[in-house]
Amino acid sequence: MTSELLNDVMRCQEQSNCQSCVANSYGCTYCGNGICTRERCRESTLITTLFYDSGNQQKHQQQQQQFVPAAVPMANIKRLENCPKTEDFMIITFCEQLHSCHACSANMDCSWDAEHNRCRPYLSNSSHLNRTRDDIVCPQPCATLTNCHNCTEDECIWCQNEQRCVDRNAYTPSFPYGQCREWTTHSAKCRSSPSNTGVGRSTAAQTSAQCGFYNSCTQCLDDPACGWCDDGSNTGLGNCIAGGAMSPYDVNECPLNHWFFTSCPSCNCNGHSHCPDNNICEQPCSNLTTGYHCEKCSKGYWGNPINGGHCQKCECNGQGENCQPDTGKCFCNTKGIVGDHCEKCDTSNHYNGDPIKSSCYYELTIDYQFTFNLSKKEDRHFTKINFRNSPQKPEIDADFTITCSVPAKMDISVKRAGIKEKFLFAGINCSTFRQRFPKTEYSFGHSPEDNSSITTFYVFVHDFRPPIWIQIAFSQYPKLNLQQFFITFSTCFLLLLLMAAVLWKIKQKYDMFRRRQRLFVEMEQMASRPFSQVVVEIENRDNIDLTHTMEGVTHLTKKRKKDCPSPIALEPCSGNRAAVLSLLVRLPTGGLQHAPAGQSAGLAVASALVTLGNPRRPSIEHTKEPKSKRKQSQHPDSCT
Repeated sequence: MTSELLNDVMRCQEQSNCQSCVANSYGCTYCGNGICTRERCRESTLITTLFYDSGNQQKHQQQQQQFVPAAVPMANIKRLENCPKTEDFMIITFCEQLHSCHACSANMDCSWDAEHNRCRPYLSNSSHLNRTRDDIVCPQPCATLTNCHNCTEDECIWCQNEQRCVDRNAYTPSFPYGQCREWTTHSAKCRSSPSNTGVGRSTAAQTSAQCGFYNSCTQCLDDPACGWCDDGSNTGLGNCIAGGAMSPYDVNECPLNHWFFTSCPSCNCNGHSHCPDNNICEQPCSNLTTGYHCEKCSKGYWGNPINGGHCQKCECNGQGENCQPDTGKCFCNTKGIVGDHCEKCDTSNHYNGDPIKSSCYYELTIDYQFTFNLSKKEDRHFTKINFRNSPQKPEIDADFTITCSVPAKMDISVKRAGIKEKFLFAGINCSTFRQRFPKTEYSFGHSPEDNSSITTFYVFVHDFRPPIWIQIAFSQYPKLNLQQFFITFSTCFLLLLLMAAVLWKIKQKYDMFRRRQRLFVEMEQMASRPFSQVVVEIENRDNIDLTHTMEGVTHLTKKRKKDCPSPIALEPCSGNRAAVLSLLVRLPTGGLQHAPAGQSAGLAVASALVTLGNPRRPSIEHTKEPKSKRKQSQHPDSCT
């Protein structure tokens, strides 16, 4: 067996679960029961525990007692997707209980996620499967760190008086009786330099170095190992040194009449004033300090004036007056200027310019209205905000509008290509302001030589106090030409009217065409109906005696003639139960012998819908009259 193969066999045996066994390049086979081998599984195994900490055999034995062994055949798993899912939950639970990189890396089933500071398991759906164990580099244990700076950088706890670095989870067991009187997790609060490891130093030397870190008497006396030595100048100056209630450790460091261990001197002016009345500092304080004990720097200065400290001026490049008293970071008074010393513009928010030479300006877009709301806590130091805009349309006037919610002042200047900046308005009220800049007086657009703006307007809003909101806009909308408007409107109206007339004419033609087509269809249908001829005999009215005619009509009503007129047409309906009967009728003439003008011989065709046959059912009642005397109808047909 070669050495490489032997190494693979040993590496496979180190794996304790299915995921870590098959997710490598060693060619391992998972046999179940936490057994991983380089060769094929040969025999049955027992299911007991799925993983254990190889460094803790007692814990492994306790875990084995929680499971009942059961004989199962070998799994012979070589692919990751074939791993049993029943192991995943137990692996996840075990790994989540490990809260440090070293404890997590000590288990083969887990991997430390440095990005999220969590211990994650090796599972089939985990992204950590592609990483090898060599990629995980745990930081140095907290107990091995020897100074405050490297201890706090690695997220450990540094005990000031004990000069020890402990893990954050081990603070309570490390100091069960409260031996650590002061601790920190920030390197800025460290009292010794990074090179001061404390190794090889005596306890007295370490205590003296610890006491020397305190600058004030109050802080010094809070440490039971330190005392305050007043310099006798009656200004509050002194030193914090190691000592006890009677004297310092080194009596040569401080006279006994200047030693304070339980109370501070009555005069505490931090060396910037005197106390005529033994406890009240004479005002004003000197050395650019202020406060009841001259403990703060004056406005516009920063530093630590405690115990003779110095104050220095805020360096803000003329863009601010005040700064943070401890760090010197400037409070810029112009919106859009950023940096510790107000040395740059906030380009991410569209502020451009040079705050060292002039200022920063917000670039206004033409034809847009902008609203600036300065009401946040970080806006409380702003007293100025600047804008600029370059009109782009050379043929249209530029309109400027601005509205401020609180009283403020405003200046407006203009700068043209090759001409010095000129102020147009200065110190005007910013509540509501409108102004038009005509194109005849100002040249708008871009220069053809270098494509730069010909005219740029600058707006300075100042002397306000937040909260405030400002609405500002530059616009170039063309003027409304009434003559052109009415001409255009009339033209459009006439065109619409003409189009409506054309459409109405087209609709009229179309309706006429449809009526003509419908008439043609009706005529074709009428022409396809059956027809016949009939001969009609018409008596001449001249040969008829009207008086005799009237008498004849009366006589006809009494007795029907056998030769009554017959229909000229009979059109049966479907089913032959009804028909349309047509008769020829002579129209009345009103006592005249001739029909009125316009009538064709005074005749008309009359039609009626009649039934064929007698629709009445025969009566079953017996009549008293004999049948021979009953009148018979010559026309059985009747109108409906």
